[in-house]
Amino acid sequence: MRDSTAELVMAFATSDNDLRVIFSGAVDPESAAAVDSYGTESGLRIVEAALAEAAADGKGEDEAERMITRVDLRTEPMNGHLMEVDVLRAEGVQAANGERIANAESRPFLHGIASIPQTQKPAAREFPFTSRFEGTIATASCQKDGGVNSSHLIDALGFSFIHVERGGPFNSLKIVGLKHVPGIEEEVERLGPRGLSPHVLWSGGEITTVDGETRLVDSGFMEGSILPATPKEFPPPYAITVAEISGEHARTWRAKRFQGVIVRFDEVELKDVSDPRPYRDDVRGPAVRRFRFTDRSGGELHAVALDTVTHRLEEGQRFQSMRAIVHQPRAGHYEAIVEMDKHLVA
Repeated sequence: MRDSTAELVMAFATSDNDLRVIFSGAVDPESAAAVDSYGTESGLRIVEAALAEAAADGKGEDEAERMITRVDLRTEPMNGHLMEVDVLRAEGVQAANGERIANAESRPFLHGIASIPQTQKPAAREFPFTSRFEGTIATASCQKDGGVNSSHLIDALGFSFIHVERGGPFNSLKIVGLKHVPGIEEEVERLGPRGLSPHVLWSGGEITTVDGETRLVDSGFMEGSILPATPKEFPPPYAITVAEISGEHARTWRAKRFQGVIVRFDEVELKDVSDPRPYRDDVRGPAVRRFRFTDRSGGELHAVALDTVTHRLEEGQRFQSMRAIVHQPRAGHYEAIVEMDKHLVA
């Protein structure tokens, strides 16, 4: 007999040595905290199990029925760069009433902290460049890149980006969710004068591909956290022309790598600057300004300026250079996100 009120929902890495396990209801504490209750498809060795604090998942009307039980597992080291897909089995865990849980197998997940470039790598080199890991649960981390923090981007746009600091310009992943990481703004403010920057960890997102853009999407249980701070690194923006990412070029093989890329445009001229308004109707956040712009290549691209850009923007205004994050909001179209005044050079 199975108890349908408790099942294994998912497992995901919270470090290269830890897995967080999500159950949909109360489980028996003794069996849930026993190492022998768990195993993985790959044979990953689990060395410790501990009950984590229960939390509400925000669904349903009865709070007592919304409690999600979490268990933290300490494992042997996982190498996130190997991109190993695994499945956790919790066949020894019982529901709180002593019955077997309804489902004892997790969704496929990636070991450790995933490699951003490897997450982006498509199954085939043809549009829409679908990730090889579509539907897999994953965790990714990055250091801030000198722009606004993830909290502000998510509050304003409903998404953010995480950037690998080395390995070239094509190294970002789009994070889609309507919640930010608590504490990031405070941590950034505290560390700013010291020249340090915290790493941001997004755990438990689902890898999806939308119109050629690889995303880590909130699975309903995605968590954010701060990792130990390191010296700030400010990678130079990738110099590019508008013509290279507009028109027919927007659907080329190059598209599989353009997402959240930190770029620099030279000899910019603004067109059609809008009044401040929400980025999306379903996202309540700071008002942003939209505009189009051209550069010396003659191409044209859409852009958005966050509310952290206080500079007055006008039709016909020219800038020597403009730093932005380029991403793909829909198939064959790109958008540049300008984050701060210092990214516009008069």
